[in-house]
Amino acid sequence: MKILSLGVALCCLLCTACRNVEEKRANSIPPATDHPSKSEKSQTPYYYGLIEEYQTTLQQDPDNLAALIGLGTAYSDSGAWREAIAQYERVLKLDPRNADVHTDLGTAYRNIGYPERALTEYRLALTYEPGHLNARYNLGLLYGFTFRDYPAAIKVWEDLLRIAPNHPQAEFMRTNIASFRKALKKEHE
Repeated sequence: MKILSLGVALCCLLCTACRNVEEKRANSIPPATDHPSKSEKSQTPYYYGLIEEYQTTLQQDPDNLAALIGLGTAYSDSGAWREAIAQYERVLKLDPRNADVHTDLGTAYRNIGYPERALTEYRLALTYEPGHLNARYNLGLLYGFTFRDYPAAIKVWEDLLRIAPNHPQAEFMRTNIASFRKALKKEHE
């Protein structure tokens, strides 16, 4: 029981750290690569040791949700998108309504060049948790920068800013909303 509690606590800490990492990545829209570049690896925390620990835990308890989520997050943060997808899909078989995991799965799909799958996952996250800030933020990124659907991106981000005006990416969203509006205005001229 203590190991499970420790695992859940570690998972919560990792999820918070990963959201912060995802928010920082979103400022420059992450490239669609499977693994980080050499310079990124030198700045990336040592996820591989963490990955090994989660794998060891899962050998003993294959349905340990905290370890599955943690492993998916560690893969995602290290840029191993396909491995992250595999873990997130395992989690969703056990916990299909987990909005955090749907969001993270969507981001992994976005990063390997499957924007339609990303869209599906972000929408599922919002179906299960309509106020999910990270899903809304990432949906705006997808609409604005991948699909170039500026009206949809503006709507998603304006709704998010109404809910969370002090969101960590509020300035980024406001700046891009203004840019999207300018682009739309030029299209109509």
